[in-house]
Amino acid sequence: MRILLDPPRSAGPVTLGMEYAKATELLRDLSGYRPPGPDSRVSAGYFHYKSGLTISISRDHAGLVDAVEIYRPVQELPVLFAGIPLFGVPADEVISRLAAVTRVELEDDGAFAVAPDLLLALWRPGVPDDPGDLEGRFFQSALVAAPGYYDPRPDRIAEVPPPTPPERATLF
Repeated sequence: MRILLDPPRSAGPVTLGMEYAKATELLRDLSGYRPPGPDSRVSAGYFHYKSGLTISISRDHAGLVDAVEIYRPVQELPVLFAGIPLFGVPADEVISRLAAVTRVELEDDGAFAVAPDLLLALWRPGVPDDPGDLEGRFFQSALVAAPGYYDPRPDRIAEVPPPTPPERATLF
């Protein structure tokens, strides 16, 4: 099995904009899906697999999938964008190869690599301090988002109370 990312349209079998319930069904039907145990607590939208892969989906206010995040599996499982193995080669190489096909912005000193034109974001826990440091050498997650994902949501804006008017100075 391999997972192909086609931002901002899809990640694996999940198409952005599809009904959340349909995406849940698709992810539960993937080979190697590990259903939660009877006493385990599982966050909605997270799907775990025997390979160590985890896929997370989120939904917008209309109940449609607006983002898919893929977490690096323990076992070898190709997660590809434009032929680039996002978890299979060092993060610095991924950044170079990605920059050859689209604009890439680095945030948090390189822990995040964002391709804003594609709505693709990659994360690692940090950047290695020296060549022997394994922490941060590889990306640990890839997020594909739908257009509008980063825009302010009207339902969130409505929750913010209006500013309190400043007190007026009293003149004597």
